Amino acid sequence: MHTELFKKDRTNILKYLQKLGENRKIYSAHRDSFRPLFPDMDGYIYATEKEIIVVLIDSGKSKRFDEKDDMAWDLALTCELYRNRLQRLSKHVPDVYGVLVTSDDVLSHYEIKDELEILDFSIIDNVEGLDRLSLPVNTDETLPVAFPLIFLYEAEFTEADYAYAEYSLISLIDPDITTEERDEELNYLREEFGLDDMLKD
Repeated sequence: MHTELFKKDRTNILKYLQKLGENRKIYSAHRDSFRPLFPDMDGYIYATEKEIIVVLIDSGKSKRFDEKDDMAWDLALTCELYRNRLQRLSKHVPDVYGVLVTSDDVLSHYEIKDELEILDFSIIDNVEGLDRLSLPVNTDETLPVAFPLIFLYEAEFTEADYAYAEYSLISLIDPDITTEERDEELNYLREEFGLDDMLKD
């Protein structure tokens, strides 16, 4: 799913999202918000047992973000928070990907293309029609992935959750952090909020 989605551009992204929403094997839903970082912005979520894609729709209505880079980072952080929470719920965790679909021109995303790939993230800019967007969805609750998504929608996140997620992302794209340093810090943060016990089960 994400492999094809990440190849799309402003000319075909909405058509592809419509195709995903019409697929009865893929759980999809429209979300009025993606908490905790996007309480005032909507988007779509597409999920199978192997992957979850969080698509944030930026039609230009939100005034909280001066820079799209900040919006993109918060969405990447949201995906990491979701990924870590899913690890607490199941041994078989889908890969989580983020996509920012925006009506604005985001020149910087060409400059940070490598970092975006490392973070499992994509920015698709200059997309028209987002202010009147309505895509089909498939909220079939019998699909296996539907149940754990409920916990994501309602999840509360602590300061430790944010610390772990943010360091995890920063350390992935910082060339000065060695693998050993990253593992050591992540192990410490996991112990801080009890993730280690879950991973050992």
